[in-house]
Amino acid sequence: MIQARWMQPTLIFLIAAFLIGCSAPATGTAPAATGSAVLAPSVPGGDGAGHLSAADAALKRNDLSTALKEYQDAATLDPRSAQAQFGLGNVYVRQSRFPDAEKAYRAALAMNPGMAAAQTNLGVVYYQMGQLGKAAEALAAALELDPNDAKTLYLLAVIRLQENKLPDAEQLLVKAQAADSSLPEVYYGLGVLYRLKGQKQDAINAFERFLAIGPGQDPSALDHARLELESLKGKAGAGGQPAAATVSIDSSAIPATPSP
Repeated sequence: MIQARWMQPTLIFLIAAFLIGCSAPATGTAPAATGSAVLAPSVPGGDGAGHLSAADAALKRNDLSTALKEYQDAATLDPRSAQAQFGLGNVYVRQSRFPDAEKAYRAALAMNPGMAAAQTNLGVVYYQMGQLGKAAEALAAALELDPNDAKTLYLLAVIRLQENKLPDAEQLLVKAQAADSSLPEVYYGLGVLYRLKGQKQDAINAFERFLAIGPGQDPSALDHARLELESLKGKAGAGGQPAAATVSIDSSAIPATPSP
């Protein structure tokens, strides 16, 4: 049985690899936190939709300061815009402003309770803040809204792995694989699961599959999977362990809805 000291950095890597969406992770120094969902002091020109479009474009090119201002302007012009609050949450997460992100995602959900992506991202925020129970609750709520979302299934499976609830984790990972067999992270999760269960060959097969279709949203995952395979195949010293991966966050559009 793999010990918890090995599991912790690996599972942080697994769940921190992405939020719902597909943008590049943030780089450079994030601005200091100044509070949650702070709106611009004056009413901006234009319309909310235009500012949302500009914000989404800025987020995709990793211009976080512009994205933040544009989402704030969109929220000022349309205080009931769940998409503006969702966008603010995505920016705050990528700036590691997790309490602010929590408030923004909660605001989005208050405006649109059916926004499954906000529930999923809220779960990742709680995980990052060390609130595992709340993370699981948020991800479970997201699955009630979208039961077959592979990324959310995978993320909840990671928490079940950390809780050592291996049957639950396996059920979620198998369902995630059925929902999207091309999602690389699922195979990394299966590799971790099978290693924990002592199913060496199944773990090898899962990590090899991950390497074949990876790296998913975090290229450093390839190195971790290679280390796992070396250990499983006896090419590494006893107790070979992957180092903790750098946390990177990914976010943009809401699945199953028109892209912003």
